Amino acid sequence: MRLKNYLSGITKIDWNKTHSTRTKVVLHLLMWTFLSILYFNGYNRFDKKLGWMFVIKDLASVMTIFYAVSYYVLPNLLFKGKIILTVISGLLCYVLYGSLTYFLCLIIDSNFNQTPRLHSYVMTILSHGITGILSWWAVSFYFLDFLYLIAPPLALKLIKLIADQSNKRISLERDNLNLEINFLKAQINPHFLFNTMNNIYRMVNKQDPKTGPMVLHFADLMRYTLYESNVDRILLSREVEFINDYLELERIRYGNDVSIKTDFQEDFERMMIVPLILFPFIENAFKHGIDATVESSWVEISIRTVDNYLHFNVNNSVCNVHPSEDFGGVGVANVKKRLNIHYAGKYKLTNQIENGIYKVNLQLPLS
Repeated sequence: MRLKNYLSGITKIDWNKTHSTRTKVVLHLLMWTFLSILYFNGYNRFDKKLGWMFVIKDLASVMTIFYAVSYYVLPNLLFKGKIILTVISGLLCYVLYGSLTYFLCLIIDSNFNQTPRLHSYVMTILSHGITGILSWWAVSFYFLDFLYLIAPPLALKLIKLIADQSNKRISLERDNLNLEINFLKAQINPHFLFNTMNNIYRMVNKQDPKTGPMVLHFADLMRYTLYESNVDRILLSREVEFINDYLELERIRYGNDVSIKTDFQEDFERMMIVPLILFPFIENAFKHGIDATVESSWVEISIRTVDNYLHFNVNNSVCNVHPSEDFGGVGVANVKKRLNIHYAGKYKLTNQIENGIYKVNLQLPLS
């Protein structure tokens, strides 16, 4: 079965490569066919009998220059900042075009009868010699024709390369963003796991009868963090359910010793939010607020929406001797990074200690 799947995968990859190569060949053939017709119509007015020779000359030079520039000069020189080598390569392309034009005029002058218009063109080129392609005269005589011929195909290739580079950069930025988000999530989950397992351990040592329900709530919480939160956005209502499970777990742990009050909106409709973006602030309220407060501990949490904006508030008691500075450890530090990734410039976060109360206010847009 594994061999069959492997061979199937190889066949699929080879077919995709073949299909892509065929498409590329067809597109190139269409491009050169179109340019051949364009060249022929131009030279047909110049000389109906000998115009095909100039078409062949132009196609030979333009195709050589196109593939050399497309597959070597642009990706290996220009896009890597090697400007001097890029300029030298451009000059060599021009010399190739000018040399082919000069030698074709020699052949025509020696072997074919020409129309007066073509004869004037041929003699003008031959009178300046092979070195004439590098003179100031050649700038107006050769160079404009050279740009006219080489610009259309190279412009198409350059646009494609720039688009490919842009897509690669966007893809790389997206991959880096996903890696950073997954890394931050990986820090949040073990942090939460460590704290909760410590709580259960203490309750087991005390042989607390509430240990069983606490383990069930903990299992629900872990199911959410491990399996449901691995998405970019989740229903706000589901996030609130997760928070309610956590608060129920804390109520079992603290009993009547801590006042836990909530003001949650009843219906959040289909509003979406980044998973686990609110939880670290709530966990922080218990870890640095309730656990550090000597007496009269309390937590108040409010989650409401106004005009597709989330208004999230957490207030909790803190010890009076606690320094008036930001605190919260790894969890809150990580959620701030996630806010900057997902809601950069669109959210408002304030947190401060005032009169023995630690206050957190978060406002962010909901999708």
